[in-house]
This record gives sequence, C-alpha cells and structure tokens, in this order.
Amino acid sequence: MRPAIRSTFDIVAWYKSRAAADEAVLMPSALIKMLYLSQAIFAGENNGVKMMPATFLATDVGPIEPDLFLSLDYVNLEDPVAPADNVEDVLLAVWGLLLEEEEEGLDRLLAVDSAMRSAKERARNSEILIDEMVAAYPAGLATLSDKGSVNRFPDGSSYKTQHPSLDAAPTEDQKVRFTADGRSVTRWAPKRRIKTKK
Repeated sequence: MRPAIRSTFDIVAWYKSRAAADEAVLMPSALIKMLYLSQAIFAGENNGVKMMPATFLATDVGPIEPDLFLSLDYVNLEDPVAPADNVEDVLLAVWGLLLEEEEEGLDRLLAVDSAMRSAKERARNSEILIDEMVAAYPAGLATLSDKGSVNRFPDGSSYKTQHPSLDAAPTEDQKVRFTADGRSVTRWAPKRRIKTKK
C-alpha cells in the first residue's frame, strides 16, 4: 500500500518548520514519539494506510524509527514535499498535543498504547505492526481529543470512564448508607403508590 508522503524526512521537516514558527524547542525524543503517533493515528483514520514509509520499533524508551534515529542529526531536506491536507490535519493535532501537554503528555498516551505493548510482548525492539496501530487508534484523530476521558470498544465506539463526582449525589432527604463490601447506597421510595386490583 502506498504511503501518503514520500519520506519520513518530509514529516520531520514539517515538524521542524512548525517548531521554528511557534518558537518552540523540539527535542529529538519528542519528535520520534510524534512521528510514531502521527503514523498510528493516520493509519487509524485511513484504514491502515501508512502516512510515511517508516518502520517503528518498540523499545523501553518508547517507539523509535531506527534509520531516522541514526540520521536525524545529519539529514536536512532543502526542498521537502508539502503534506496533503489529511496528513497535515494529523500533524497539526499531534503538534497541538505537544504544545498543550509537552513530552510528558506524549509519554502518557504511549503508556496505554496497545500496539506498543503488543510489540514489546513479542520481543525487545520488535516492529510495531501497522494493524496493531490501527487497533490502538481506531478513532484516529478523535483519540487525541478524547485524551483518556473516553475509552474505545474494539469496534471503535466510545464509553466514558470519568464522571463528575456529583452525578449520583443524594438529595437532602436521602441518607447515604454503605453495604458490607463498602458500596454506597441511598434509600429510595417510589413517588407514586401502585394500586393492584383485588
């Protein structure tokens, strides 16, 4: 399947250009994590199509792209290819995540990444397969806006995991009681009596 852009270095050039425009410091460790997230989210958005022709490995310090990792300090494209609109949408979202959450936010997202976990379970430095990325980010871009407040079923549909603590607050005339196993219960009585026929 053809990737959406010719080279990983075109994406690196986009992120570096964005960092310069926003006067932000872009650390190599954050850049590699952003490249992985961009690939995974794009694949989730586009039925497994790769954003860039890159192979990511799962390591103890996060995902790496070995070729890029070794050449990052030496390769700068003079005339990078501009990304297509659907590619740039993902890049902007991942860049926004870095600006808002910093590298720690990327680390939190990667800590619950099922594709990373699956690859690491196979063996150290195993390749993170594109199908695993799609399974980890089935909602694509929506994954970034959810940021942990919504989890996903395998079919991609969402369920909330965080609720305001006042959702089930008792009214003033209700007494809170606790069961033997520590669950809280409130006494409740129907507002209307139901009459039965005799």
